[in-house]
Amino acid sequence: MTERKADGKKRGEKVTGAAKKARRERPTKADIESFLDLVALESKPRGVMRVLPGVKLRLQFSEDERRLILDDWTISMGLSDAQTKALKKAKQPGLSMTLADWDDFMGYVVSASNHARDGSKLQRRADALSDRIQSLLGSYTDE
Repeated sequence: MTERKADGKKRGEKVTGAAKKARRERPTKADIESFLDLVALESKPRGVMRVLPGVKLRLQFSEDERRLILDDWTISMGLSDAQTKALKKAKQPGLSMTLADWDDFMGYVVSASNHARDGSKLQRRADALSDRIQSLLGSYTDE
């Protein structure tokens, strides 16, 4: 019985034609390094998903977060009338917005947190909500 190599050829069999040409045209070390540099420049950090600009992303809220958004006038200023009505009526509270809209809305939440008394319940809840929104913003990119 004859032994076969991984490519299916018998030991000692001559390599000819396209296989021989492919063996000669392997990339050089410089080619590989320049390719890896290019890939490193174009790649995003792991865990960041690309979405098309204008795509809406949904974030679900707890009942406490919904009350915070609707009751605090600073935060609710960041919502349109339609979003406010939808948030009031929803059985499972949540909002769908583009990344740019989430970024703007987070500014209202952070503003509410900054204007609250240090250590107050409002500040803690607004900080927790802004952390959740920041997590969403950090997980997606539209660039």
